[in-house]
Amino acid sequence: MEKEDRNLAIPEENARNLRISLGLTQAEFGEILGISKSYVSDIENGYTGLNINHINKICNYASVSFDYILGFSKEINKNIIKIEHINLKIMGEKLKEIRKELNFTQEKLANKLNIARSFVSHYEKGIRTIKTADLKQICEISGYSADYIVGKLKEKARIEIIKKIKPKEIRELMEV
Repeated sequence: MEKEDRNLAIPEENARNLRISLGLTQAEFGEILGISKSYVSDIENGYTGLNINHINKICNYASVSFDYILGFSKEINKNIIKIEHINLKIMGEKLKEIRKELNFTQEKLANKLNIARSFVSHYEKGIRTIKTADLKQICEISGYSADYIVGKLKEKARIEIIKKIKPKEIRELMEV
């Protein structure tokens, strides 16, 4: 039976491609991440995703940026700080600062992320690890670098976001 193709999310696809380019087996990659070979396989087959702690370990090992893994940058190497653990309190403060800069309430940000307001509150207080998908979406909404948000860059940095065209906008363009 042929293996079916999985539609991998960008972080998982970039991590897989990076593992292969580094010449690492799934077992070796799992050792670096502190997970089993079968968990690496599940990630690479689209059954589960990478969390921000896994991404941090990948970034530290391979000297790549969060922005590269999340698909915001084509450049692999960046001038980033290697941090052993993401400080949730510091990250929470940055998230709160960005939310206020956007002039969003916690409720409005939660609605944009399609999560409960309590998640935003917990992220900002540093009592809950942010989900990778939520971090990616916050970067897309705000234009701020994931490396800045997680503490790998000291100075605020922006990313270039490619505007996604909605189906309605495509239809309108085709009518012209």
